[in-house]
Amino acid sequence: MKSGCAIFLLIAACASAGWDDYRHLVRADALAKAAGPARGVRITYLGTNGYLFESRGATLLVDPYFSRIDMLSMAFDPSIGPVEQRVAAGLERLPRRIDAILITHGHIDHLFDAPTIAERTGARLMASPTSIHLANAAGFPRSRSIPVFAGAKRKIGSAKIAVLPASHDRVFGCFEPFPGTLHSMPAPPVRASQWICGEPLAYLIEMGGQRIYIDSGGTLDVLPPAGVGRVDLAIIGVALADSRARLGAMLRRLRPRSFLPSHQDDFFRPLDRGFSFNFLTDFPGVQREAKRLGTPLILLDYFKPWTLR
Repeated sequence: MKSGCAIFLLIAACASAGWDDYRHLVRADALAKAAGPARGVRITYLGTNGYLFESRGATLLVDPYFSRIDMLSMAFDPSIGPVEQRVAAGLERLPRRIDAILITHGHIDHLFDAPTIAERTGARLMASPTSIHLANAAGFPRSRSIPVFAGAKRKIGSAKIAVLPASHDRVFGCFEPFPGTLHSMPAPPVRASQWICGEPLAYLIEMGGQRIYIDSGGTLDVLPPAGVGRVDLAIIGVALADSRARLGAMLRRLRPRSFLPSHQDDFFRPLDRGFSFNFLTDFPGVQREAKRLGTPLILLDYFKPWTLR
């Protein structure tokens, strides 16, 4: 399994071009304002599967990852930590205070930077028990940790959050990278392979009068509950073939007003180098499926806010 994951990291590091051909799909507010929106939800894409959600009464992050550890370090470095300069640059783009950070699963490109960001913004950390154990091992205090399973409901400020079941897609349809769960706090994780998946989660977030679904990928085996109802925005991970194979079923179940495909970029590439599709993605195929179902598809660029109303 370790050799398979190393092969995945090597191949995933090969990226195709950015989305210059798709600029007509990119949404952004005409004017950036410091204060949160009076109505609706301002959404800022932070790269990989990272998002900032701001509304009156609530500010949330999902899966923030600024370090963007390079491929060789991910595969072979015996000791890695957050890249301070990149984390600091990312924090400059965020509000000083964050109410909570929501984590979909424990892999390095989702959880790795979250304890540091939560510490510096005063945020609580909501995640699966495994991800909480990893975050606590990395030094984040238990007192601000919110371990949750699918089925849980929480209120953070004015935001209502329903925790939904999810799964993790397989690489080449064969294996899930770095699987496993934890039942107690491990030694501090220092290798990419020690940031294990844990219990994958999705979230239904109600804030600013909008309903937003977000996950980071998955398989046809696990879809949102049938009673979830129509959402205003579905942020759906489409990094691998498994997640794209379930896309039609996801869009039919969620019936979103808009669909934002996520986790498409080369997460080994520093954010200041701009967006580039990961080699394993298939954005034209994602476009075709959304068009076939008549679902409006949008894109967001790094750090360019757009308000959902």
